[in-house]
Amino acid sequence: MEDVLREVLLPISITVVLPIVIVWLNIKSKKHESDNRTGVLLAAIEKNSDVDIEELMRKMNMQDKSHTTLKERLLKKLLWGSIVTAVGTGLLGYALYMDFLGDMPTTSLKEWYLFGGVTLLIGLAILLVFFISKRMLAKELEMESEKQQD
Repeated sequence: MEDVLREVLLPISITVVLPIVIVWLNIKSKKHESDNRTGVLLAAIEKNSDVDIEELMRKMNMQDKSHTTLKERLLKKLLWGSIVTAVGTGLLGYALYMDFLGDMPTTSLKEWYLFGGVTLLIGLAILLVFFISKRMLAKELEMESEKQQD
């Protein structure tokens, strides 16, 4: 029974349930942002009927987009790449340690090696994207830093 749970439910939960939950949370977050914008617009209309709604919406959209700079987005990629790489390294280290001890069945070891390797490769891919983006966007980063200094 335990093998059936491990061999069937774990892959199904990771490949089906987890992506659905991620998409649901993303949609819920965007809906919450939209509701907040609507509330701000309604409050502005109720308080002052002379408000230019188009200008207010344009300013609200500009604040959302300009909230994160290019440098912040690149640093976020570096952070996530480092975290995911560290988790993958930890999983592989745990699998190697358990393999050395010999306390774990071979099928479980294969799963740990697989999850650790995939996680490590995803982290390295994120780090690679960071370094490539940093090199390609060097001029834009310079312009952005000069703009912030002015």
